[in-house]
Amino acid sequence: MKIKKKLVVAIGATLIVLVMGMSLLGTQNKGPVLIGDPQGQLVNVEKAIEADIQTKISATGMVKADKNETVLAQLNTQVEKINVEVGDFVKKGDVLLTYEQETKENLQRDLEKLDLQIQSSKILLNQMQSASKQSVMGAETAVANAEKNILDLEDSIKSIETSLEISKKSLEKAQNNYDVTKQLHSEGLAAKTELDDAEQALMNAKDQVNSLETKIQSTKKSLETAKMQQESAQYDLDVLLNKVEDQTKLENIAVKQNEIASLTLQKQALLEQLEKAAVNVIAPMDGVISEVKVQEGSYVAPGAELVKIINPDQLVVKAEISPYYAAQLETGLKVAVKYNGSTTVETEGTVSMVSPVAVQKSAQDKSATSTAIPIEVALDSSKGLKEGLTVDLKIITSDVKDVIAVPLLATMTDKEDNNYLFVVGEDGKLSKRMVKQGAADNQYVQVSDLEVGDIVVTNPTEALEDGMSVRYLPFEEAGEQNDSN
Repeated sequence: MKIKKKLVVAIGATLIVLVMGMSLLGTQNKGPVLIGDPQGQLVNVEKAIEADIQTKISATGMVKADKNETVLAQLNTQVEKINVEVGDFVKKGDVLLTYEQETKENLQRDLEKLDLQIQSSKILLNQMQSASKQSVMGAETAVANAEKNILDLEDSIKSIETSLEISKKSLEKAQNNYDVTKQLHSEGLAAKTELDDAEQALMNAKDQVNSLETKIQSTKKSLETAKMQQESAQYDLDVLLNKVEDQTKLENIAVKQNEIASLTLQKQALLEQLEKAAVNVIAPMDGVISEVKVQEGSYVAPGAELVKIINPDQLVVKAEISPYYAAQLETGLKVAVKYNGSTTVETEGTVSMVSPVAVQKSAQDKSATSTAIPIEVALDSSKGLKEGLTVDLKIITSDVKDVIAVPLLATMTDKEDNNYLFVVGEDGKLSKRMVKQGAADNQYVQVSDLEVGDIVVTNPTEALEDGMSVRYLPFEEAGEQNDSN
């Protein structure tokens, strides 16, 4: 009896172990039930959906003022005083900077000299045309006057050069005195007033040297003009004295007429410069000073940039786009604009300009160049943006609504560049479907010849074939798996 009891207990224990083992085995084998042929190729799937797809070009650009004006110098002169700084608001007519008064006075003197040249040339022309004794005498006088003018100018240059040498020595002494006084002052052996006096003396000496050097250059130019006038006067005299052929005489009359015409044009240009030679340079528009390109005391030439004024209320974004997108770029495209600062600024705009020519730009290491297409984006609103800020752009090249779409990786391309994908039928077999691709974003692509709900393989390979049996997770579980990935 005891043996039977032990046997029963043993058998019972064994059954319990077997049941537990079978339970554990069942738990280990539990998993999702696959759809399709159990022996078929395992694939990932998704359903074709109806979606809105936007195709975008990402880029960065710089905010610039659409309306701006750079004030240019109209003549050779020196800037005496600058009245504005970067960031200042100005009104049209405000004084931006002031020229040195002497500039206008010099132009007036040049105009007087030019009038004298024109008068002299007209007199010589009359003499050439009349060829009278009186004309000859006048021509001789003109030659004599021209020669005297040359001698006077040469003497003047020598005198100025002598003065310049003296001034340079004075400058050297002033510099040495300033250096010594500065050293003594640093050692407490000279008063501040002595140092100031030495500095002022040095500045005066420098101004004197600069003035004399300028005067020499001006006088040398006058000497060159005088020599040309002397040669012209001498040749005119030779014509009157019949030292050249009659035909040549006629030609020289024509030359003199052309000379007078040229001098008259120079006079007109000088009058225009004199008109522009206002001591004050004024703002041509309302706006904000974005650049001041000169300093007080600096010399400027005609055409030199002085001040740049912008209208901060009329901003655009200028960007450079890769030529890869050239075929997609056109005016009128909508653009999402975003500035990432302490406060994010978002607005929209429209492509207002696409350059017809690609430009070369240097790479960062300046060892190579790349090609880019410049564009401009007109902003719907510039509130919160400033000129010079860098912004992110999303240029919308296409925007389609309610189209059939599949994941990007679901499509493949054959040797003839035809697009295809695999649709899974209810029988678990593959159907190779040729499709046409349309718009695409970073997730989905528009395709033809599909219906919403069609199950497509999302991990196709060249090993898949038309009619092949496959197995896959139930779509809901497949979707959950894809979401987790």
